[in-house]
Order: sequence, then C-alpha cells, then structure tokens
Amino acid sequence: MEIGWILAGFFTFCTMAFIAVALLLPEWVGITGKKARDIIRSQQEDEEKSKDPSEPS
Repeated sequence: MEIGWILAGFFTFCTMAFIAVALLLPEWVGITGKKARDIIRSQQEDEEKSKDPSEPS
C-alpha cells in the first residue's frame, strides 16, 4: 500500500508542477499566451495593411 501513496504523491506533485508552468509560461505547454496573441494580432494587422484594395480577394 505504500507504493500507492508514493505514486499518488508523485502524481500530485507532477500535476501541480504542470499547472504552475502552464500559468507562468503557457507557451511552453502549448497554450496560446498573451505574448503569442499579441504577435498573431500584429501579423493580422500587417496582412490587412499590405492588401491592395483594388485586387479581388
């Protein structure tokens, strides 16, 4: 039964570590964080500015 408690503690530790990393460094775990959203937004604005309004889309 001791191995069960050890595994439960290890699982809890790993889960808490993952949550901490997800909150502090979301891009590391595949979550789109504020920085990535800002980059995506700026790229979309650049694309809209570079489009020629006389060209059909």
